[in-house]
Amino acid sequence: MKSSIRQTVIRSLSAVGALQEAQFYAELFAAQAPERFALVVLDPRCLKNPLLEALVSDLRILADLGLTPVLLVGAMESDATSNKFQTQRLHMALDAAGVRSIKLNMATYALIEEVKTRCKQSRMPILEMTDNKKAPDLQKLITLLNPAKVIFLQPSGGISRKGERIPVINIDAEKAFANTDVLTQGQDNFVKKAKALIALRGAASVYIMASPLNLLAELFTTKGSGTMIRSGATFTRINSYAKIDRKAVEESMESAFEKPLNPQFFQQKISDGFIETAYRGGAIFTQASGLNYLSKFWVVKEARGEGIARDIWEAAVAEIPVFYWRSRMENPFNDWYLRNCDGMQIIKGWRVFWKGLSAPQVSEAITAASRAPEDFKV
Repeated sequence: MKSSIRQTVIRSLSAVGALQEAQFYAELFAAQAPERFALVVLDPRCLKNPLLEALVSDLRILADLGLTPVLLVGAMESDATSNKFQTQRLHMALDAAGVRSIKLNMATYALIEEVKTRCKQSRMPILEMTDNKKAPDLQKLITLLNPAKVIFLQPSGGISRKGERIPVINIDAEKAFANTDVLTQGQDNFVKKAKALIALRGAASVYIMASPLNLLAELFTTKGSGTMIRSGATFTRINSYAKIDRKAVEESMESAFEKPLNPQFFQQKISDGFIETAYRGGAIFTQASGLNYLSKFWVVKEARGEGIARDIWEAAVAEIPVFYWRSRMENPFNDWYLRNCDGMQIIKGWRVFWKGLSAPQVSEAITAASRAPEDFKV
């Protein structure tokens, strides 16, 4: 019965993205410790209808998937009386919708252990922030829970530039907020809070602003729906494996693709490469038919959704604007590739993509890609 409900819910998520994406993220989240799925920091305006109804609907879907986000009330509001009222309102709304939840004050004894226990029982913890000096603050809570995502829910759902949503803001960039639309008070509070948290060691490095109206799209699609603020990834640029830990690269690739590499893979000569310094992802280029071939582009599962893929891609494209690559038909990130390529052709069970190629080069690239060796053990 639970399996049937789960599959029905996952199919319904295809409305916000591709079915393969929804399936991938549902499995990724389910594989984590339940309390690490997400910490959702609630703007009090999201606890009033119609946004409250949308939020409860989203949380019901997550509950049907067996996912238990930790909900935090009061981090964006200093009125303790209001926080207590909003916490009770959310608890009652979830109860009416059949979603099991538990109210916990941030000053609760052994708070983190209690949260872990309740999440394992499939009950969503609603944490009430207080002015109790003994209670952990937001940074401490993030450090102790180590959530995969920290999502700030507020009505606007994202920061825009000339009316267009900005999916990712690299806080390290000099012009990170250049030409953004005028920020609302809620957005400004989010930016200030995210900047302060990123600057502190022990806190997460990725923070997302989303709305109850697009929370599921933020969680279950690669393109997201809100605005992510993060520190930019750093890379080591290579032209051979001698400059890096080859074993770490191998483990990173095999973790990302969930397949063992063929031993001869590392015998291929690299023309260029970009490896994230913590080995959470990278891009490896070789030469085939006189053209740049993106042999491998990957991000490990636990780092997906942090914007690392975009950082790797932009670093590679800035240095190598002309190249091609291929992807299996069932690859859940083909939609992302389609948004970032100049063209695509299907041949022999592969999608061949290219960027910057001339018309004659496209034909050569398609032929070369179809003949490229298999990099993983079958």
